[in-house]
Amino acid sequence: MAANRVIAVCQSGGEFVTDENGTLSYKGGDAHAIDVDGQTKFDDFKTEIAEMFNPSMNTMSIKYFLPGNKKTLITVSNEKDLKRMIKFHGNSASVDMFIIMEEENAAHDVSNMEASR
Repeated sequence: MAANRVIAVCQSGGEFVTDENGTLSYKGGDAHAIDVDGQTKFDDFKTEIAEMFNPSMNTMSIKYFLPGNKKTLITVSNEKDLKRMIKFHGNSASVDMFIIMEEENAAHDVSNMEASR
C-alpha cells in the first residue's frame, strides 16, 4: 500500500470527450506532475498549479475522477477535498487531475443587446 503519496498528473488546455458508454476521456492540452501527500496544503497545491498553467487562482477549478468511475468529476476546492483525493488514490501511483479555467467574467456571455421597452 502506498504511503498516502500520489503523483498528481495535472492536465489543462484540452477537452473532455464522452464515449458511447458515457465515460469521459480528456484529449489534448498540457500535463505537469506534482508529488502530493498527506502533508500537502491545498493553498500550496493550488499555487503550484497556478505557476504551471498561469491561470488566475480565483478562476480555476481542480477536478479528478474517483477510482473506477470515469463518468463523474469530483471537485477539489479545499484542504479536506485534497486529503480525500489522496486517500481515495492511496493505492495508485498517480491520479489524473484536470485544471479547468473558468471565465474571469462569466457575465460577458450575456447578450449586450439593449432591452426592449
